Amino acid sequence: MKSAIKLSLVLILTLFLSSCKEGKSNNDDNNPTVEHPYSYGYDCKGNVAVNGYALPPCPDPKINDETLLGIDVNNNGVRDDVERWLIARYKNDHKIVTEIGFQASKAHQFMLANPDKPEEARQAINGAQACNWYFKYDADEFGDPILIDHSISTSIAFDTIQLNTEERIRAYLAYDRKLGGEIYRLPRADEEKALCTFDVDTLLGD
Repeated sequence: MKSAIKLSLVLILTLFLSSCKEGKSNNDDNNPTVEHPYSYGYDCKGNVAVNGYALPPCPDPKINDETLLGIDVNNNGVRDDVERWLIARYKNDHKIVTEIGFQASKAHQFMLANPDKPEEARQAINGAQACNWYFKYDADEFGDPILIDHSISTSIAFDTIQLNTEERIRAYLAYDRKLGGEIYRLPRADEEKALCTFDVDTLLGD
């Protein structure tokens, strides 16, 4: 089910790529349910930090998009344009929301870098989604707060940035085809939190 939804969103991206690069913007920056382009990753307004978080330099779009993996100068597994976008988009939300976005981006970067490991990539991408589900639907059942009202990695905005070139879209579609026809069990609600790859309890205590 998730794969089919994701595939549909990726196909939609091909209709948006040209307009995305024009840098259309949205003024509702405080509402996470609204899709915010932020120049679709290339927010180059000179910001060096947001809420104390040191941003990587804004990458040159031509250089960043001429390779599959792009630029990641701080080597944290998140492409720099995506990292800047996630920080800007979720600057008014709990830090965990940004970390969910980072986890999703790292999983997609792993998928792009490892075309011969589709099952590992699936587990990473689904793990990020399960972490997202926990803080969207289930956290209050286990004494934690609900922190987000949408799914980051299946949003058109995230896909438009993470898979923003034809080469990246084709790589995703190739990955998706390798998993075609398979059936996978979704994690139970009591399993979702453990699939977050960051220190949830420390961030909840901040």
